[in-house]
Amino acid sequence: MALHALKFGMMVLLLALGLPARAQELPCRLSLATIPDKATVTFDGVVREETPTTINGLRPGLHLIQVEKAGYLTAKRTVTLTAGQRSSVEIPLERLTGLILVRSVPDGADLEINGAHRGKAPLMITDLSPGQYRIKASSPGYLSRDVEMEVVDRIPKAVLVSLASDSALLTIGSTPPGATVTINGLSKGVTPCKLDRLPAGENEVVVSLPEYTVYRARIKLQANEEQTLDIPLKALPSTLTILSTPTGARLFVDDKLRGQTPLTLDGLESGSHVLRAELEGCETQTRTLELNKGQKNVEAFELVRNVGTLSIMAKPDGVSVLVDGVEKGTIMPGSNETVGKLDVELVVGPHVVSLRFKGCGSVEKRITIVKGETITLKEILKRVFVANTRITLTTGDVLTGVLGEKLPSGDVKLETQLGIYKTLEAVRISTIEPLTPEVEK
Repeated sequence: MALHALKFGMMVLLLALGLPARAQELPCRLSLATIPDKATVTFDGVVREETPTTINGLRPGLHLIQVEKAGYLTAKRTVTLTAGQRSSVEIPLERLTGLILVRSVPDGADLEINGAHRGKAPLMITDLSPGQYRIKASSPGYLSRDVEMEVVDRIPKAVLVSLASDSALLTIGSTPPGATVTINGLSKGVTPCKLDRLPAGENEVVVSLPEYTVYRARIKLQANEEQTLDIPLKALPSTLTILSTPTGARLFVDDKLRGQTPLTLDGLESGSHVLRAELEGCETQTRTLELNKGQKNVEAFELVRNVGTLSIMAKPDGVSVLVDGVEKGTIMPGSNETVGKLDVELVVGPHVVSLRFKGCGSVEKRITIVKGETITLKEILKRVFVANTRITLTTGDVLTGVLGEKLPSGDVKLETQLGIYKTLEAVRISTIEPLTPEVEK
């Protein structure tokens, strides 16, 4: 009985002393999963299999779990295990995304990332996983641009996309200034002017100013290009019509003969010009004319007669009249046996008058014509003996003189001296030869 009590006491003592110690040594087991799976597990600093995994033989107590997967943030957990515990842990992984600030020049560009529209710059993008991306920025009036970008980690990153204008800048000046500028039919102001936002390609430029020729050109512009045009405008030519009374006046412009009136001159430059009208028998007129650009002018000259009259009466009939070496006419026989007369209108001033008749000595007179007055000359030209014929007789004798009339019988009258005539019978004449001054000499 006592022995049995001793054995029972020993068992109680052993239970009291041994059972808790054995319980503390029981191993634990942990089942670990992640969302998504295939994450690398580091348990208490020791790399384990990828998730999902079960770790056996763990000691009770506090443990550190670290889970890593490419493209996701590293997750860390602590777990406390008790002896013999079977536990499971599921860790959702947070996806790794970049922090990207996209700005544009100009502001407000539309942004696309890998073809998907994301908004307008400036734009903060927080949902891009690590990797390569293409950012496309576009804005009205600018050329779109693609930029390559890489997301590596969570470190904030700024991306600036500068857009080039899809239009050109054109600066236009003119001489003189103040001309109206039209581009592709739209008014753009007056020169000098600087025009932006012009479309790339061919543009029609028109620059116009009253009294000047319109400038037209087709200008090829490149995107984001700046060009300058300095246009010397050409003044419109003036037209001048010149009339005169009487007509036929010689017209000089700036001392250059341009023709006879009536006359129209095109293409005269604007400005001051000197006109001079000359007509024989009229006073010369000179005037200065101011021509405006593109102006049409009509100038009329009322020419004043500036002449007198020379009245010439001369014998014999048929006397030729020359004034200053110019033939003016012939004095014809007068009526009723009156002396023939020739009236010549001459310009005021001195002149030399010559009267000529074959067989007579010439008469030369110097006269001065007075405006509106008549000067009369009366002259009788005296005959001059000039032998014009040589007659050889059958006897061999030779006679020279002025051949007179030939009679019906064939006889010839020969003036051998001034006023002395000799009749030669036809039967006595061998030859009759005309004489010239050269032969006579």
